[in-house]
Amino acid sequence: MATIRSTLLVLAMVLVGCGKQDNSEATDQASKQLREAQDQVNTNTKDLTANEQDIEKRKRELATEQQELADKQKRLEEQQRALGSAQQTLAGARVAYAAAVKERLAKLDAALATLSRKTDAKARDAAAGLRARRDQLVVMLDAMAGTADPDWNKYTKDVDTTFDAIERDLSATD
Repeated sequence: MATIRSTLLVLAMVLVGCGKQDNSEATDQASKQLREAQDQVNTNTKDLTANEQDIEKRKRELATEQQELADKQKRLEEQQRALGSAQQTLAGARVAYAAAVKERLAKLDAALATLSRKTDAKARDAAAGLRARRDQLVVMLDAMAGTADPDWNKYTKDVDTTFDAIERDLSATD
């Protein structure tokens, strides 16, 4: 803007200073300066418009990225809630499993006590062997609290299989 003003001022001074003589050289020079100033204004306007458009485009991109980030944060919070709920369910299931195992062990102990009261040698030998296997099972059960989540399915399968085998052998002694 300042360049245009100074150009116009120069042009005005040239025109005022012009007398009746041929001053085409002065007007040609002023006209050239005017065209150059107009070209500079046009270039600056294009640059300004391009920069404004780039800024607006980047603002839209940032807004989109912020929304995506907010959506991811929301999903993360939902996943954390789901994980907390699943962990509570798992803890409850472990407590229920421990109670069921304790009850099953009590029934096994009662059946072993009944078997050990029998007087024949075969029953007493069977009771001694089954009691040793029962004691190994108790060692497995003592490790229940320290069993890691990834190993839990294998652990419960081993416990159930051991219980089943002892109970099956106990039934075979009848």
